[in-house]
Amino acid sequence: MTRFKDFIKQYKPMVQAALVKEVTEPRTELISNYEKDSTYEAALQYALLTPGKRLRPLLALAVMDSFGKSIDAEAIKAASAIEWVHAYSLVHDDLPEMDNDAYRRGQLSVHAKFGPALAVLVGDALQANAYAILSSLTAVPAEQQVKMVSTLANRSGAFGMVYGQVLDMRNHHVSDRLDEAAVLMKVYQMKTADLIMAAALIGGHYLSLDEKSLLLVARYAQNLGLLFQIADDIDDYEQDEKEGVASLVHLYGFADSQTLAANLREQAKTALADLAEYDQHFDSALLTDLIDLIGA
Repeated sequence: MTRFKDFIKQYKPMVQAALVKEVTEPRTELISNYEKDSTYEAALQYALLTPGKRLRPLLALAVMDSFGKSIDAEAIKAASAIEWVHAYSLVHDDLPEMDNDAYRRGQLSVHAKFGPALAVLVGDALQANAYAILSSLTAVPAEQQVKMVSTLANRSGAFGMVYGQVLDMRNHHVSDRLDEAAVLMKVYQMKTADLIMAAALIGGHYLSLDEKSLLLVARYAQNLGLLFQIADDIDDYEQDEKEGVASLVHLYGFADSQTLAANLREQAKTALADLAEYDQHFDSALLTDLIDLIGA
């Protein structure tokens, strides 16, 4: 078993336990008139707790671990906030007005199970609660909390992940292959890589890393995020072919896409090598193993 697989085995259950607690035990002292609503709560829990990789919170924790930080309950809480935003993005992406997907991870999507109106509201709730979680942290100074909130809001918000979905919807009507490839690369950056960058940077802000370290962490995560999407496209190539889905692999070709993935893998490793050279407290092994795990 690889080092990152061991890391997953240790920390993914802790992330899951934090998510369960957050979604089933609201902080009643901070809300006024909420009464138990079984349908709404079922939809909210369904959206957040559907089994998944939990890559983004695990990445935030892996950044902390790579700098020698002991991972405690507060670190887990900070990382879990990212999964709330990720879950919201999936709920909204699946809506009939967006990608119109009836299934997600082998199960009915939230709108297919609970209706589009409730799905929209569940997505809204998931997004907002991420910031409630980050603002409730007590183990880090307020300045670091603000940086984490700002990073997540900007990378996932109006000019980040949300705009990536805008571009993705427009891309359905692009006919020129060169234009389509260019738009798709922007979509991959904003819909996938930006949130992965936010996860890594939240780990960095939790540690109060300096600006150069944060820039190298961001460079690593950007290449990792693009690699993650392209590797996923390579894996899904035959299924996408059957369903008529145009991914970057279809536009670049299989061989060129593999070359692109290899280049992204090397660029991510170079960022880690530069970070290790800059900061003697940084151990690149765990994050390097994640690159190899995704790019395998």
